[in-house]
Amino acid sequence: MTRLSAPPDRPAPAPSGPACDAPPALPLVGVVGGMGPLASTELLRSVYLPADGRPEQQAPRVLLWSDPAVVDRTEAIGAGRLEALYRAVEKAVEGLATAGAERIVVACVTAHRVLGDLPPALLRRCVSLVDVVHEELARDGRPHLLLCTKGTAQAGILTAGRPTAARHLLALRPDDQEALHREVYRLKTGGDPLGTLDFLRTVLPRYGVRRFVAACTELHLVTRAVEAAGLSAEFPAIDPLAVVAGRIKNGEL
Repeated sequence: MTRLSAPPDRPAPAPSGPACDAPPALPLVGVVGGMGPLASTELLRSVYLPADGRPEQQAPRVLLWSDPAVVDRTEAIGAGRLEALYRAVEKAVEGLATAGAERIVVACVTAHRVLGDLPPALLRRCVSLVDVVHEELARDGRPHLLLCTKGTAQAGILTAGRPTAARHLLALRPDDQEALHREVYRLKTGGDPLGTLDFLRTVLPRYGVRRFVAACTELHLVTRAVEAAGLSAEFPAIDPLAVVAGRIKNGEL
Protein backbone atom coordinates (compact mmCIF):
# COMPACT_ATOMS: atom_id res chain seq x y z
CA MET A 1 0.00 0.00 0.00
CA THR A 2 1.40 3.34 -1.01
CA ARG A 3 1.63 5.86 1.80
CA LEU A 4 1.27 9.50 0.98
CA SER A 5 4.04 11.60 2.35
CA ALA A 6 3.10 14.47 4.60
CA PRO A 7 3.17 17.86 2.95
CA PRO A 8 6.14 19.99 3.88
CA ASP A 9 5.71 22.30 6.82
CA ARG A 10 4.55 25.71 5.77
CA PRO A 11 4.20 28.84 7.85
CA ALA A 12 0.67 29.55 8.93
CA PRO A 13 -0.95 32.28 6.88
CA ALA A 14 -0.93 35.66 8.56
CA PRO A 15 -4.30 36.47 10.11
CA SER A 16 -6.36 38.93 8.23
CA GLY A 17 -9.72 40.59 8.48
CA PRO A 18 -11.57 42.30 11.32
CA ALA A 19 -10.03 40.08 14.03
CA CYS A 20 -6.65 41.71 13.40
CA ASP A 21 -8.07 45.07 14.35
CA ALA A 22 -9.84 43.87 17.51
CA PRO A 23 -8.97 45.91 20.61
CA PRO A 24 -6.99 44.17 23.36
CA ALA A 25 -8.98 42.23 25.93
CA LEU A 26 -10.06 44.11 29.04
CA PRO A 27 -8.12 43.46 32.26
CA LEU A 28 -9.11 40.32 34.15
CA VAL A 29 -10.93 41.37 37.33
CA GLY A 30 -11.48 39.16 40.37
CA VAL A 31 -14.46 39.52 42.70
CA VAL A 32 -14.42 38.08 46.21
CA GLY A 33 -18.12 37.35 46.56
CA GLY A 34 -20.43 35.19 48.60
CA MET A 35 -20.69 37.76 51.42
CA GLY A 36 -23.57 37.56 50.58
CA PRO A 37 -24.03 35.69 47.33
CA LEU A 38 -27.04 37.68 46.09
CA ALA A 39 -25.10 40.94 46.29
CA SER A 40 -22.06 39.67 44.42
CA THR A 41 -24.28 38.05 41.78
CA GLU A 42 -26.03 41.39 41.32
CA LEU A 43 -22.64 43.02 40.87
CA LEU A 44 -22.02 40.73 37.89
CA ARG A 45 -25.44 41.63 36.48
CA SER A 46 -24.50 45.29 36.81
CA VAL A 47 -21.29 44.64 34.88
CA TYR A 48 -23.02 42.89 31.98
CA LEU A 49 -26.46 44.54 31.87
CA PRO A 50 -27.63 46.41 30.03
CA ALA A 51 -25.73 44.93 27.12
CA ASP A 52 -23.87 47.61 25.20
CA GLY A 53 -23.68 45.94 21.79
CA ARG A 54 -20.01 45.04 21.89
CA PRO A 55 -18.99 41.55 20.69
CA GLU A 56 -18.91 38.90 23.39
CA GLN A 57 -15.13 38.59 23.09
CA GLN A 58 -14.76 42.26 24.08
CA ALA A 59 -17.02 42.07 27.14
CA PRO A 60 -15.59 42.48 30.66
CA ARG A 61 -13.55 39.57 32.00
CA VAL A 62 -14.51 38.67 35.56
CA LEU A 63 -13.62 35.82 37.90
CA LEU A 64 -16.11 35.37 40.77
CA TRP A 65 -14.97 33.64 43.96
CA SER A 66 -18.27 33.01 45.76
CA ASP A 67 -17.89 31.38 49.18
CA PRO A 68 -20.88 32.02 51.49
CA ALA A 69 -19.28 29.89 54.23
CA VAL A 70 -17.19 32.84 55.42
CA VAL A 71 -17.78 33.71 59.07
CA ASP A 72 -20.38 36.41 59.75
CA ARG A 73 -18.39 39.63 59.51
CA THR A 74 -20.32 41.62 62.11
CA GLU A 75 -20.16 38.77 64.62
CA ALA A 76 -16.41 38.41 64.08
CA ILE A 77 -15.86 42.13 64.67
CA GLY A 78 -18.14 42.18 67.72
CA ALA A 79 -16.33 39.23 69.28
CA GLY A 80 -12.87 40.50 68.36
CA ARG A 81 -12.19 37.24 66.52
CA LEU A 82 -10.91 38.31 63.13
CA GLU A 83 -8.54 35.47 62.30
CA ALA A 84 -11.12 33.34 60.45
CA LEU A 85 -12.31 36.35 58.49
CA TYR A 86 -8.78 37.34 57.59
CA ARG A 87 -7.89 33.83 56.45
CA ALA A 88 -11.00 33.61 54.27
CA VAL A 89 -10.31 36.96 52.60
CA GLU A 90 -6.62 36.16 52.15
CA LYS A 91 -7.40 32.76 50.61
CA ALA A 92 -9.90 34.27 48.17
CA VAL A 93 -7.68 37.17 47.11
CA GLU A 94 -4.68 34.90 46.72
CA GLY A 95 -6.73 32.39 44.73
CA LEU A 96 -7.95 35.07 42.33
CA ALA A 97 -4.46 36.52 41.95
CA THR A 98 -3.08 33.06 41.19
CA ALA A 99 -5.81 32.61 38.57
CA GLY A 100 -4.61 35.77 36.84
CA ALA A 101 -6.82 38.54 38.22
CA GLU A 102 -5.08 41.87 37.75
CA ARG A 103 -7.46 43.82 40.00
CA ILE A 104 -9.57 42.36 42.81
CA VAL A 105 -12.72 43.67 44.49
CA VAL A 106 -13.79 42.35 47.89
CA ALA A 107 -17.55 42.68 47.57
CA CYS A 108 -18.25 43.18 51.27
CA VAL A 109 -17.62 46.48 53.01
CA THR A 110 -17.55 44.90 56.47
CA ALA A 111 -14.82 42.48 55.33
CA HIS A 112 -12.65 45.54 54.60
CA ARG A 113 -11.87 45.45 58.33
CA VAL A 114 -9.09 42.97 57.49
CA LEU A 115 -8.22 44.13 53.97
CA GLY A 116 -5.32 46.29 55.11
CA ASP A 117 -3.72 43.30 56.85
CA LEU A 118 -3.12 41.45 53.57
CA PRO A 119 0.48 41.00 52.37
CA PRO A 120 1.52 44.03 50.28
CA ALA A 121 1.73 41.99 47.06
CA LEU A 122 -1.95 41.04 47.41
CA LEU A 123 -3.12 44.39 48.77
CA ARG A 124 -1.72 46.20 45.73
CA ARG A 125 -4.15 44.28 43.52
CA CYS A 126 -7.19 45.15 45.62
CA VAL A 127 -9.64 47.96 44.96
CA SER A 128 -10.94 49.43 48.22
CA LEU A 129 -14.69 50.09 48.29
CA VAL A 130 -13.98 52.47 51.17
CA ASP A 131 -11.70 54.54 48.94
CA VAL A 132 -14.36 54.49 46.21
CA VAL A 133 -16.96 55.85 48.64
CA HIS A 134 -14.72 58.69 49.78
CA GLU A 135 -13.76 59.60 46.22
CA GLU A 136 -17.44 59.91 45.36
CA LEU A 137 -18.20 61.88 48.55
CA ALA A 138 -15.41 64.35 47.75
CA ARG A 139 -16.76 64.75 44.22
CA ASP A 140 -20.32 65.35 45.43
CA GLY A 141 -19.53 67.46 48.49
CA ARG A 142 -22.95 67.04 50.14
CA PRO A 143 -23.71 65.14 53.36
CA HIS A 144 -24.93 61.56 53.03
CA LEU A 145 -26.51 59.21 55.52
CA LEU A 146 -24.18 56.27 56.17
CA LEU A 147 -26.06 53.01 55.72
CA CYS A 148 -23.90 50.06 56.73
CA THR A 149 -23.86 46.98 58.92
CA LYS A 150 -23.36 47.17 62.67
CA GLY A 151 -19.92 45.67 62.19
CA THR A 152 -18.88 48.36 59.73
CA ALA A 153 -20.15 51.07 62.07
CA GLN A 154 -18.53 49.53 65.15
CA ALA A 155 -15.15 49.16 63.43
CA GLY A 156 -15.27 52.66 61.93
CA ILE A 157 -14.45 51.20 58.53
CA LEU A 158 -15.79 54.25 56.68
CA THR A 159 -14.77 56.85 59.25
CA ALA A 160 -11.56 55.92 61.09
CA GLY A 161 -8.60 57.95 59.86
CA ARG A 162 -10.81 59.93 57.48
CA PRO A 163 -10.79 63.61 58.57
CA THR A 164 -13.51 64.56 56.08
CA ALA A 165 -15.88 61.80 57.20
CA ALA A 166 -17.53 63.97 59.85
CA ARG A 167 -18.40 66.52 57.18
CA HIS A 168 -19.66 64.05 54.58
CA LEU A 169 -21.21 61.21 56.57
CA LEU A 170 -24.06 61.14 59.07
CA ALA A 171 -24.09 58.09 61.33
CA LEU A 172 -27.30 56.30 62.30
CA ARG A 173 -28.48 56.35 65.88
CA PRO A 174 -28.37 52.94 67.60
CA ASP A 175 -32.08 52.14 67.11
CA ASP A 176 -31.94 53.02 63.42
CA GLN A 177 -28.70 51.04 63.04
CA GLU A 178 -30.42 47.99 64.51
CA ALA A 179 -33.36 48.44 62.13
CA LEU A 180 -31.03 48.70 59.15
CA HIS A 181 -29.10 45.62 60.25
CA ARG A 182 -32.36 43.65 60.30
CA GLU A 183 -33.16 45.02 56.86
CA VAL A 184 -29.79 43.87 55.51
CA TYR A 185 -30.36 40.33 56.76
CA ARG A 186 -33.85 40.34 55.23
CA LEU A 187 -32.21 41.12 51.90
CA LYS A 188 -29.65 38.37 52.43
CA THR A 189 -32.45 35.81 52.62
CA GLY A 190 -34.09 36.96 49.40
CA GLY A 191 -36.43 39.70 50.60
CA ASP A 192 -37.81 42.14 48.04
CA PRO A 193 -35.26 44.99 47.65
CA LEU A 194 -38.06 47.50 47.07
CA GLY A 195 -39.31 46.69 50.56
CA THR A 196 -36.33 48.70 51.85
CA LEU A 197 -37.92 51.88 50.51
CA ASP A 198 -40.18 52.07 53.57
CA PHE A 199 -37.06 52.19 55.75
CA LEU A 200 -35.48 54.88 53.53
CA ARG A 201 -38.62 57.03 53.47
CA THR A 202 -38.75 56.90 57.26
CA VAL A 203 -35.10 57.38 58.15
CA LEU A 204 -33.77 59.91 55.61
CA PRO A 205 -36.04 62.82 56.72
CA ARG A 206 -35.14 62.08 60.33
CA TYR A 207 -31.55 63.11 59.57
CA GLY A 208 -32.43 65.99 57.26
CA VAL A 209 -30.79 64.52 54.14
CA ARG A 210 -31.96 63.04 50.84
CA ARG A 211 -28.79 61.14 49.95
CA PHE A 212 -27.25 58.02 51.39
CA VAL A 213 -24.20 55.83 51.00
CA ALA A 214 -24.99 52.19 50.24
CA ALA A 215 -22.07 51.04 52.41
CA CYS A 216 -23.32 47.48 52.67
CA THR A 217 -23.14 45.43 49.51
CA GLU A 218 -26.67 44.06 50.08
CA LEU A 219 -27.86 47.60 49.47
CA HIS A 220 -26.61 47.22 45.89
CA LEU A 221 -29.72 45.08 45.42
CA VAL A 222 -31.77 48.06 46.57
CA THR A 223 -30.09 50.71 44.41
CA ARG A 224 -30.46 48.49 41.32
CA ALA A 225 -34.14 47.89 42.08
CA VAL A 226 -34.63 51.63 42.66
CA GLU A 227 -33.02 52.38 39.31
CA ALA A 228 -35.14 49.77 37.52
CA ALA A 229 -38.28 51.29 39.08
CA GLY A 230 -37.31 54.78 37.91
CA LEU A 231 -36.95 56.09 41.47
CA SER A 232 -33.29 57.14 41.45
CA ALA A 233 -34.19 60.83 41.66
CA GLU A 234 -36.14 60.18 44.85
CA PHE A 235 -33.37 58.10 46.42
CA PRO A 236 -29.98 59.42 45.23
CA ALA A 237 -27.17 57.26 46.53
CA ILE A 238 -23.46 56.59 46.38
CA ASP A 239 -23.22 52.86 45.73
CA PRO A 240 -19.60 51.67 45.57
CA LEU A 241 -20.55 48.43 43.81
CA ALA A 242 -22.34 50.39 41.09
CA VAL A 243 -19.25 52.59 40.67
CA VAL A 244 -16.99 49.54 40.49
CA ALA A 245 -19.30 47.80 38.02
CA GLY A 246 -19.11 50.82 35.72
CA ARG A 247 -15.33 50.86 35.92
CA ILE A 248 -15.12 47.15 35.17
CA LYS A 249 -17.44 47.58 32.20
CA ASN A 250 -15.24 50.38 30.83
CA GLY A 251 -11.91 48.71 31.60
CA GLU A 252 -11.05 51.52 34.03
CA LEU A 253 -10.72 49.62 37.31
